[in-house]
Order: sequence, then structure tokens, then C-alpha cells
Amino acid sequence: MALHQALTTDDFGYSKNFGVAPAKVTARLRTLVDGLFMDFAAQNGKQRWAHKTPDDCLYVDFFTEVFPDAKFIHLVRNPFDVALSTSRVPAHRKGISEWHENNLMIEPGFPIANTLFNSALRWQRWNAGLEAGLRAVNCRRVDYEALVTEPEKAFGELFAFLGEKFSPDILDYGKFSNILPAWEWSSADLKENKKITASRADRWKTELTAEQIQVLATVAGVTAPVAETTAVRTTPRVKLANVDELSSPLFTEFMSGLNAFSAPLGLRTFTDWSKVWEYPWLWFNGLASLNWTGARLVDIGTEISPMPWFLALKGARVTLIETSREWIPVWENLRAKLHVDVDWHIVDSEKLPVADASADVVTSFSVIEHQPDKPAALAEVARVLKPGGTFGISFDICEPEQGMTFPEWNGRALTLAEFEHEIWRHSAFEPQPVPAWNLADMPAFKTWHLRSAPHHNYVTGAAVLSRARNERSSAATV
Repeated sequence: MALHQALTTDDFGYSKNFGVAPAKVTARLRTLVDGLFMDFAAQNGKQRWAHKTPDDCLYVDFFTEVFPDAKFIHLVRNPFDVALSTSRVPAHRKGISEWHENNLMIEPGFPIANTLFNSALRWQRWNAGLEAGLRAVNCRRVDYEALVTEPEKAFGELFAFLGEKFSPDILDYGKFSNILPAWEWSSADLKENKKITASRADRWKTELTAEQIQVLATVAGVTAPVAETTAVRTTPRVKLANVDELSSPLFTEFMSGLNAFSAPLGLRTFTDWSKVWEYPWLWFNGLASLNWTGARLVDIGTEISPMPWFLALKGARVTLIETSREWIPVWENLRAKLHVDVDWHIVDSEKLPVADASADVVTSFSVIEHQPDKPAALAEVARVLKPGGTFGISFDICEPEQGMTFPEWNGRALTLAEFEHEIWRHSAFEPQPVPAWNLADMPAFKTWHLRSAPHHNYVTGAAVLSRARNERSSAATV
């Protein structure tokens, strides 16, 4: 692919300096690659060649451009089993490739840590890219589970698609020689398994916890099997932080996955800040259910938060809003390496340089307390959100009557009454019932919060609101 790009698009390359059309260069390259593989096929007594490797998902546009008449096979496996297969290296593969044991290639030349969370994220990103890239070519989607449970039927249909004669004898692949090099994981797989087996299908049912399944389902963008998971308890669309919740298996599983995603990218990780409750609460109580493919997200007060980058990899078009330019080098590096649709604006007020009704989602993770003009900040959120759009916000609450304090240098936290009046009942959002505040959780959370910093003498809350389709009169908020 690099050679193709250099020849066709580079300012000092072949097409731009010798005037030969890129289409002709592509045709020549097709002849070269086809010749190389056909020589190899003939050397092994074959008349056709095929190319397969998971990392080809990264180059689908290149393959379809060079081989537009080829037949493509999109093999899809359950994301829970993919996460297990990728992140838990079996004994027969150990030592073959230490790099692959610890890393996942999510974009060309850019690896991330090999974890369940990251594998599920890659599964969604790669499958979305394949579905988009293979729409205009001759492609057949094949389910891995069907392939291994009914191989004769599945391979018969697949061979018919390829225009080849099918014989059940080929399913007994162990009796045939192979040409895989020793450094390839598949060489070890062939030694371990001599025939097609369904033994690796549905591993997730016995090897993953209910909480892991719930997290991976939301990361991969699939529906979790209700019978196999612990359903998230129904909660209001607004809540104060709860210590039992932040230490629950579901929340800790999400945060451990997010931290493993964040750390290698130079983004912030969280273990004892209130984000360990804010992020998973907002995720499981509103954000996870949204379709992020192509969604426009405006994230206020980003710094080096992992959430907008995680959502960008899920397909969101992201705009970062910040008051400081110090994070721009990090953003530029990540945007270039992750190949995501992310832009940003540096502002000096609550004004958002974003068009009216252009955002599907606005997120504000513990930012409102740092914004001096809170009414203006809320008005801007309402202005940029589309009707029906989602506003996910976490916020600090300080109740002086209950012995809470908030340092002046950090801004001004809201009281519960102020939150209800200025945000919850704002005329721009769909009307909601009066919050049933979990006030009994405040003392325990404040005690926990103080362990991370002596000035954390306050509590935290979060809410999910929907932009009204028909704005109510301001009198309705009084």
C-alpha cells in the first residue's frame, strides 16, 4: 500500500512527476501483485490464489481499489469470543510472537494494549470499516459460528460463491501439507487442531463474567444476551455518586478497560478520582445506548480525557472544546495515528464555536463548576444540540449546611437546588420528574472523595438530558 501511495499521490512520486494517471499505475501494480502470487500458486500446483490475514481489515480500501473484480469474504465472529481469543493467548501459541501477545494493531503502525476492552473496540471499528469498504464489491459475509458448527453446509455455499467445486474431503485439512511459516500463529493452530472444530465457539458463556459481557457488549456495540448478564439496575436519569456503585464489578470492569485503553495513548487514567463513578454511570445510563457511528459529539473541557477518543474510535465525529492550548500536541498526534474524525476549538468564554443544532451529543464531565457563567454555558449547550439530542453531564455538588466546602480557586460547585433550577428544569430540555436524590449516599462518598485530595470536601452527581423538540416557555422552569 505504501508503494501504491508513493507512486500515485506523493508530490515527488511517479504520477505527479511523469504525468501517468494513477489508474494506470494501479493497473500495473495489480499485474505485479497478481504475478507474484500466481507464481507462488503455480509453484504449489494451484491455479488460484487467496490472501487472508486479520490485519488486512486496515487496508480494505487499498485491496478493493487494486482488485475491484476480486471476490471478498468477510468472516465475522462473536465479539466476546474474539476478545477472548485475542487477549488470552493459549499455551500452544505462547512464545511465537511476544509482540502479538501484548499488542493489538488498531490502525496502521499504531498498536494498543491487548485487552478484552480494546479487542472489543477493535472488533467494532474493523467490522464497521469492512462493511463500508466492501459495499461496492462482490462480497460474501460468513459467520464463524456457522462455519465451525455446520462446516459442510457453510463451505459448500462459500465454494459456490467462489465458483469452485466443493469436496467434503477438504474439511479434513490435517491430512494436507501446509505452507505456513513457523513464526505464524496459524502454524501452531494447525498442529493443535487437525480438523474443524466448534470447541472454541461460545467460549464467552463460561469464561467471561456477567459484568465483562455487559461491558464488552457496549464497547462492541452489540446487544448483550440478557440471560447471560446481570442487567443494569433501573436508575433515574440523574443521581449522586454512590460508593458501592463505583466499586461494583460492572463499574470497575469498565474503568479498568478504559484505563488500559488510555494509558498507552498518553491520556488520563483514573483510579481514585470521582471519574471512576462519573464515566461508567453516564456510559451505562445513557451514552452506551447511542449509535455513535457518524454521530457528532461536542466534548466540553476535554484536556486529555479518554472518553472522546474512545467514542471517536467507535465512529463519532468529535469536536473538543478547551480553554488551554497545552493539549493540542497530544491531540494532533492521536488524530494522525488513530485516523479519527476529531477537531477542536480553544475558547476564552462559555461561547461554543459550533453551529446551531449541529450536535447529536454534548458531554461535560465535571466542567460546569469551572465555568463562571453557568446560564450562558447551558444556553450554549442547548443551542448546539439537535432537537432530541443528548446532554451527558457530571457535576460537583457542595452543600455548605452539610459541612461541605469547595475551594474558590477551583470555581464554584452547584447546590442541589441550583442544579435543579439551572439545569434539570431548563426549558431547553425535555421535562423530567423531580429528582429522587439518594441523599443517604452523600456522607460515604464525601469520605471516599477526601482520600484523593484534602479539598475534595464535596460530592459528585451526573445526569442525562434530552434536548426538547419543542422548547418550553421559561415560565415552565420556575
